[in-house]
Amino acid sequence: MLGRHFIDRWRVSVTERPSRFTADLVFDVRAQLHRLTDRRLRLSREYEQRILDADAGPADMLSTSDLREAAADGPIVVINVSTLRCDAIIVQDSEPRAISLPELTYTDAASIANRYHESLLATQAASGTFFDALEAASDGGWEATQRFLDASAQLRNARVEEERMLIDTSNWLWHTVVQPVKVHLALPTTNGAPLPRLWWCPTGPLVGLPLHAAGTGPGPSAESVLDWVVSSYTPTITALLSARRSAARRPSTANPGTFLLLSLSTTPGEPPLPHVVAEAESILSRLPSDRVTVLNNEKATRQRVRHGFTAHRSVHLGCHAEQDLADPSNGALVLHDGRLTVLDLGRSRSDGDFAYLSACKTGTGGVALAEESVSMAAALHFAGFHRVIATLWSVQDAVAAQVADLVYGQMIDDGRFNPSSAALALHRALVHVRELNPELPSRWSPFVHLGI
Repeated sequence: MLGRHFIDRWRVSVTERPSRFTADLVFDVRAQLHRLTDRRLRLSREYEQRILDADAGPADMLSTSDLREAAADGPIVVINVSTLRCDAIIVQDSEPRAISLPELTYTDAASIANRYHESLLATQAASGTFFDALEAASDGGWEATQRFLDASAQLRNARVEEERMLIDTSNWLWHTVVQPVKVHLALPTTNGAPLPRLWWCPTGPLVGLPLHAAGTGPGPSAESVLDWVVSSYTPTITALLSARRSAARRPSTANPGTFLLLSLSTTPGEPPLPHVVAEAESILSRLPSDRVTVLNNEKATRQRVRHGFTAHRSVHLGCHAEQDLADPSNGALVLHDGRLTVLDLGRSRSDGDFAYLSACKTGTGGVALAEESVSMAAALHFAGFHRVIATLWSVQDAVAAQVADLVYGQMIDDGRFNPSSAALALHRALVHVRELNPELPSRWSPFVHLGI
């Protein structure tokens, strides 16, 4: 996992090449591939915007039945953020409708997003300084001890600011985006029945912000998305529609197949992740051993993992990850023998039911061009996994293990794995963790669900 409770390792690796020309050529080709991957998602968003534009010609439009099919289990809310105006485009069982979001501006959204990313990066940097100082202090000495004490105070202050930022962001999202959508949808009160589903499709600076955790703040009278709907995300409407159709083509009696379990408690050059073992044990204790393929530590190579994605319909990935906020296609899972990038994942094709990315920031895209960003979670979803659970930023190792245990405790019943329950299982897990930590949104708001 990228940091989990350790620092994200933002690194640039340089490989010796026979000539500068060769190195530059390889770099240019890779950079171009990365740009093309990002551009594909951006163009997909532009295409769908035209589909939802009432002035678009018939040849450019998805049919009404296509849109209804995409929104079969609940409304899709596309949040359009531009310098001209901001709207929520609601796709439901009728014609798409745009409702104005007068309190939302591109400038404010960009400012909120910048503070959000800067605060999270500051916590990661402080965490890295802390663990470096902790290691140095183990050798003793007054100066090393003082650096450790200073680093402890810096990390504590960064975490306090992070929690404050998350609460402020949550409140802003509720009032500027969620509340107008909630009023328009007027979903019926459930009276104890299961909450309705809703899919968020944010654009621009809102990409990567925790809409699913928006609310008016901690407290018994607070309003929250978690108490209103079961949230999922989709990178595009087309991706959601494709997942629905792919899942529908599979017979209801189809064998769920084996489960791929990736567990790297130790990775060369990375801090240990002891709670990854607990995650693995949580799954292994619930599923028959002959239904699980385990790749742990040195067995978790790039080749085996890529093959595993195509050979298994459900996967759990407990490992480190890296994300490049300037070049999101270069984000990667960190495996025993190297990095498996977003670009690598995008090249794979699968017909998978479920992927759980217990690796931090797997749901995060870029910052400079957020509307063009591609995350590891989105890459797996586009590659064919119908449902994906991921995280928006680094979370503590123990918290990640706790959430995974709560999720699988609901998805596995008497040795039978039910991937279709992923969204509800994650929702209930986050509600539980929130009840235990109402003033610490960093422990429950990073986890997201993509897909059906």
